Amino acid sequence: MPSLRALSEAHEVHAVYTRPDRPAGRKLVVTPTPVKVAARSLGLDVFTPERLDAAFVSLAEGLHPQLLAAVAYGKMLPRSLLDISGMTALNAHPSLLPLYRGAAPIQAALRDGRDQTGVSVIWMSAEMDAGDVALSRAIPIRADDDYGTLLARLAALAAELMIEAAARLASGTLPRVPQDPGLATYVKPISKSDQRLRFDEPAVRLANVVRSLSPKPGAWLEIEGKRIKVLAARAEPTPPEHAGTAAGQIIAADDAGPLMACSQGALRLLRVVPEGKAAMAGADFVRALNRR
Repeated sequence: MPSLRALSEAHEVHAVYTRPDRPAGRKLVVTPTPVKVAARSLGLDVFTPERLDAAFVSLAEGLHPQLLAAVAYGKMLPRSLLDISGMTALNAHPSLLPLYRGAAPIQAALRDGRDQTGVSVIWMSAEMDAGDVALSRAIPIRADDDYGTLLARLAALAAELMIEAAARLASGTLPRVPQDPGLATYVKPISKSDQRLRFDEPAVRLANVVRSLSPKPGAWLEIEGKRIKVLAARAEPTPPEHAGTAAGQIIAADDAGPLMACSQGALRLLRVVPEGKAAMAGADFVRALNRR
């Protein structure tokens, strides 16, 4: 979204391509992407192709574009599109490539406890996130960052870098630095299995998993047979009197929120979403448990 707005202010945008409308929410109402809504508000032509086929490429080619700016589109672009004559294709990827190529680099950096990440603008190639690096800039990951806050800061940075890349492309000064494939790491899309908290892991690891999935899709665990989504948590030392408690058990339930035993340390649940209810503080969840 920030990249779309920035580019539309600085350049002539011929067209915006985004994903097709899809059912969303509990009522599964067919809903346009935020990009489509924003593009229409800016008076831009918007296309939502189901397939990136020959007809799609022909339409794009007919616009005679100089720059294709790809940001979080979510699909691999065909070689025939990238090879349109007279056009440069650049992609803003939210990691310091070649680290974290793939679909979930922001979540991976948080999950792995990194202290920094960033955005790389690359010359697009047919191989996923493997193109030459044009621009790259790092930012620190703050102790209180979760996926939502880090995503917002990286999106703003991507817009800045896209504007800089477009200017340097026009002046013929945009760098091309090949990536070292030997340093490449890869991340897969988040699966439902990835969202489950597994208490046979250290508490520090689980706290990072929680922040990497907050506010959505959310990590989860089961308490008394009910699925509980966890939006915020922190790792704490295991109280000496509870040393040896089986992983996954509640070892304390006080005004700070439930404390769960882990393979190493304990995980304090600070903000949760009980099944069928609204988000609440961990302390309120404890009180609800005690009323049963």
